[in-house]
Amino acid sequence: MIICEIGLNHMGSIKYANEYVDKIIRSKADGVLFHIREKSFYENHPKLLLPDKFYIAAIKKLKRNKIKFGITLADPDKVEFCEKLGVDFYKIFSRDILDYKIITKIKSTKKRTFVSTGMSDLNEIKKFVNIIKNEVKSFTLIHTQLDNNIEKVNLKGILLLKEKFKMNVGYGNHASNIFTIYVSVAYEPSDLLFYVKGNKFKKHIDESHAIQLEDLENFIGNLRDLEKSLGNKTKIKMKANIK
Repeated sequence: MIICEIGLNHMGSIKYANEYVDKIIRSKADGVLFHIREKSFYENHPKLLLPDKFYIAAIKKLKRNKIKFGITLADPDKVEFCEKLGVDFYKIFSRDILDYKIITKIKSTKKRTFVSTGMSDLNEIKKFVNIIKNEVKSFTLIHTQLDNNIEKVNLKGILLLKEKFKMNVGYGNHASNIFTIYVSVAYEPSDLLFYVKGNKFKKHIDESHAIQLEDLENFIGNLRDLEKSLGNKTKIKMKANIK
């Protein structure tokens, strides 16, 4: 899937969040991700909290347009709400990769779940895999580095995680140079996840590594074309067909 991560870039505005939804629908992305953080986060940042009624309306609109709806969830008490809502998939934050409570709560839904590995080494990822070993087919590791520096991206980590854990491995971008997302296609991640941003605010929660909404349709079109270029590991004789 190509997943557009709105996260908290709606900045707590229902009108702005709806603008994201509408433009992502037009882009023909496969999925959308919002963030729901832990209760203590919203005690300190109450303006970033979207009401439940927004999610109820948004998921209906997205599903009508055949786009999957996901939540990156840090509050285990919100799982029941998400299930009633009809969430298609979940994502677990990097810092929660060994949080047994949130993992087991989400695991019990048997929904597809992405897990960010941006703060973990191989030992920590192995511990996580042991926690979910009975439901491993429902989980996808996300190779990402929580750094905007292109030298820290380490796309070969996608191959390493596939080989080491025999699981689906996606790529989540935090590099300021968004062309790393294009390059990642060559490593055949199971899914691509990247942040998006509008232009209503000068600075968003996820700013420097986010794709502009106005560029999104073209960007996703390029990703679809690049996926076609990978081929099937054959080499055949062919006639020249260059114009």
